Amino acid sequence: MTRAAYRAAITWSARTGTELGLECDVHFSADDQLICLHDLRVNRTSRSRGRAIELTVAQLKRLDFSRLGPRRWLTTAAQRELVTLQELLIMVREARDRGVPVSLVIETKHANPRGAEVEYRLADQLVALGWDAVGSPVRVISFDQEAVERLGRLLPNLERTFLIEKSLGPWADGRLFDGVRAVGPDLLLIKDDPGFVDRAHAQGNQVHAWTVNEPADIRFCQELGVDSYTTDYPDRVAKILGP
Repeated sequence: MTRAAYRAAITWSARTGTELGLECDVHFSADDQLICLHDLRVNRTSRSRGRAIELTVAQLKRLDFSRLGPRRWLTTAAQRELVTLQELLIMVREARDRGVPVSLVIETKHANPRGAEVEYRLADQLVALGWDAVGSPVRVISFDQEAVERLGRLLPNLERTFLIEKSLGPWADGRLFDGVRAVGPDLLLIKDDPGFVDRAHAQGNQVHAWTVNEPADIRFCQELGVDSYTTDYPDRVAKILGP
C-alpha cells in the first residue's frame, strides 16, 4: 500500500481502460489519522518494528515499506512511502477527474485499538468528499459483521462486502444479513466448497473472491461465475476474463 503501488495501479487502469478497485486497509496512526496499512504492526511490511498506532504519520513516512530489505538504494521515495487515506482519496479523485476508471475498496481493520472509531472517521472523510451518495466510487468491506452493519448505518448509500476467511460458518447457505449483497470469501473456501457460489447467487448475493492470483485459479473462479476478483495481478485477470 505504498504511493508507488497505487500510482502504478492507476497508470495501468488508464492505459488499459480496465475498471479497477484500489483496495486499502485503514486504521489509526498516533496522530489521529487514518493510514493505509494492512497490518496493525509495521514489522512484516517494513524494515522497522512497532505498532502503527504508536507512530505518527511523519514517523511512518520515514519507514521503508518497499520490502526490499537492505537494498534501499534501489528504491524510490514513492516505493518506500506509506500513504494516508486522505492522500489516497485525493489520488483517486484526481484520477477519476482525468477519466481513469478507478474506484476504492476500503477495509476497516478489526480488531484495532480504537474499535468503532475507524468507521466513524471513515464516514466523516467520505462525507466531506461527497462520496457518501448513490453512485459513490467507494465500496466498504470488513471481516467484522458489526463493522459492516455500522457502515450500513453511517453510509447507507454505499455498497458493502462481508469478508470471510476461516470458515463459511452460518453463511454456508449463501444467505447474508440485511442490506448486504456481497460476500468476500477466501479463495481456499471456494475451492473447498465450489457450490457456495451458486448458493450465494440463488440468494441474490454476489461473490467477491480473494486472493485470486494464479491463472488456473482465475479460470476456476470464472467457470463458477465469481463476480469480483481481488488480486495482486489485475493484468492476469483481465487477460483471462477478456473485455
